[in-house]
Amino acid sequence: MKRFFSPLALGALLIVSTMTFSACQKQTDPVPEKQPVAAEEPKFPAETNTGSVSESNLETIAQKEAAEAARQEAETIYQNNCQSCHSMTPPAISAPPIVALAGQYRARYSKKAGAVADMVSFMKEPSVGKSILGSATFERFGLMPAISLPDEELEKVAGWLWDQYDPNFQGGGDCQ
Repeated sequence: MKRFFSPLALGALLIVSTMTFSACQKQTDPVPEKQPVAAEEPKFPAETNTGSVSESNLETIAQKEAAEAARQEAETIYQNNCQSCHSMTPPAISAPPIVALAGQYRARYSKKAGAVADMVSFMKEPSVGKSILGSATFERFGLMPAISLPDEELEKVAGWLWDQYDPNFQGGGDCQ
């Protein structure tokens, strides 16, 4: 027999319903313009007027949960394999910081797929010719060793690196 709702979806429905009813009972003062939102608090789509979450909203929730799981997996790959040399932000440890690398890739590539493919190629077989960084970077840090992870993991961490772009970061061209 096909189940219409997964246990996760039913749990989400219960949480959303509880939050909606408790919010309706407790809120008597005007809501401030901007309320802080906890970083880990899941965002569920609005309920329909029947009190149930539509199938398309359940799919959206599932897609968001899958994307978050993929992001966490890629960050774990970074923490286990890259973080010892690449800090997230300056100061650099023994290699350019992630936010600086992300900025360099965003400056060179207009699409994520091309940047990810080149990052994977570089991580598998690093060379000055494959690098997007200037010679001052190699004089300072040297050339990184080849990373012996499966292509799938390299693609995940490269995609995660692309997503770490911070338009407000103003680092040097040599990723200091």
